[in-house]
Amino acid sequence: MRVTVISSICAAFLNVGAATAMPLDMTVDRLLNICEAPTVRAAAGKGDELGWQRLTGAETEEWRTSFVGYNGGSVELVGWQRTQAGGAESLSFWIAVGPNGHKACAYSTARPAGFLDALSERLGAPDSLEKNDAIESTSAWWTRDEIAFSFVQVGSSALISIGPSE
Repeated sequence: MRVTVISSICAAFLNVGAATAMPLDMTVDRLLNICEAPTVRAAAGKGDELGWQRLTGAETEEWRTSFVGYNGGSVELVGWQRTQAGGAESLSFWIAVGPNGHKACAYSTARPAGFLDALSERLGAPDSLEKNDAIESTSAWWTRDEIAFSFVQVGSSALISIGPSE
């Protein structure tokens, strides 16, 4: 009985600690770890470790409805977001079933400093790299093992997408 009570108290403290832990910053390694998950459930477990707010079904319903209309099949989706002084970030992971079935991941950030270099370090030199200083944009694409990675930055915001190569 005493062991059960002590275990319960320790578990409660661990849960409180996890709930109040500082959210983690996104890194390329964290992003790829989540995006390489084989299922939405596995991605959810990995993504929840960030400590970001999980998107609700109501928050993703419009996207889901539009995607199902395009895809013609079902889609499972999990996503997170956080807003801080440096701007907003969001991460979505989905697996689509249907004529255009695939698994994909998208990360959006207002603080992209270092992501292009980190992706290049992890994936090698981009297959394509375009810069336009006039409109402050940079685009890079990689294809590795039938997976397409893209990095698009305009001004101070960037979107990193990972999905099947076409």
